[in-house]
Amino acid sequence: MAMTHRERVVAALSHQDSDRVPVDFGGGPATQIHPEAYSRLLAYLGFEEENLPVSHRGEGQVVAPSERVLKRFDADVRGFFIGSPDVSQGHQIDDSSYIDEWGVKWRKSAVMAPYINVFGPLQHIDDPMVADVSAIEWPGADDPGRVRGLRERVQKMRDETDYAIVLNLPNCTFALSQRVRGFTEMLQDLLLNPSFATALQERITDVICGIAEQALKEVGDLIDAVSTADDLGVQNQSFMSAELYRNLVKPHHARFMETVHRNTNTPIILHSDGSVYELLPDIIDCGVQVLNPVQVSAGGMDPERLKREFGKDLAFWGGVDTQHVLPFGTASDVEQEVRNRTSDLGRGGGYVLGSVHNIQAEVPPENVVTMFDTAIQMVHA
Repeated sequence: MAMTHRERVVAALSHQDSDRVPVDFGGGPATQIHPEAYSRLLAYLGFEEENLPVSHRGEGQVVAPSERVLKRFDADVRGFFIGSPDVSQGHQIDDSSYIDEWGVKWRKSAVMAPYINVFGPLQHIDDPMVADVSAIEWPGADDPGRVRGLRERVQKMRDETDYAIVLNLPNCTFALSQRVRGFTEMLQDLLLNPSFATALQERITDVICGIAEQALKEVGDLIDAVSTADDLGVQNQSFMSAELYRNLVKPHHARFMETVHRNTNTPIILHSDGSVYELLPDIIDCGVQVLNPVQVSAGGMDPERLKREFGKDLAFWGGVDTQHVLPFGTASDVEQEVRNRTSDLGRGGGYVLGSVHNIQAEVPPENVVTMFDTAIQMVHA
């Protein structure tokens, strides 16, 4: 018997079989599509061009697919994001650069290029001390602009559709620490300045816990999952050893996840790119129940192994390779990739299918169509 979209996703995240594997296209900041690829997709589908807002920040150039495209692919998920604060130090500097609410400077190299974070407010410090953490302006966690109108929007989706609803919260502790302190500098601090690294993460966790609590008090009873992000790996390994993660990063992740769980009964999705295999036991212990994007091309991220070792505790979200198969494979390759992921990650539930991160500019439209059409046509036995 056919399930509703929400029933399908809830079943998958509860490690139960569903009528088919649920699919996500654009439900979060890392499951969207590059505007060039989207324009070609619209033409391929015979749809008129759309003038959708393009995000150039954080995740590169992406657009969130329109409702007609989501319905064409029978996508099961709809994502919601919190709003911008009313009061913020964030401001535009010029046409190519701006400061965000954390005091981080972002810059782009060309008109259609994405903004890249280039300098943090604590990045200039050569000999960091705990006291430096209090020397900068921090975002207001309880600013009403973040949640204005959020409950009304989510309630409308809940009342009028059967789609699964995901609330996307801001990035988690370590990613924000690296932006404020500097990517390399923060990694060095874990080893050379652990007291400072701890104090910085504690302050950032204070802010994001406050933001999460405010948002979840508004809609925690209306959503089906909540998502956050904290990239912890590169192509062949994690950023740090499991021991270093356990001692200096995990306590802050655990506090944030506990705050989320205290304010909603829905699963937590953690987006973390790259090779994070050795950190997964501790990530699970923090309270994470779903891993995205499952970068199957990264070291140690073999999907069968992940399912075998962690499938009891983790559901998986993503998994369709964006480094090789989607951009360079044939439609037949994409179809086989979808069948493989549905088989190795979807056995007994526990899997929402999507691309490994945003669909990039070079991905041909026929491969996008094949990915979703193959998934929605695969009815479980």
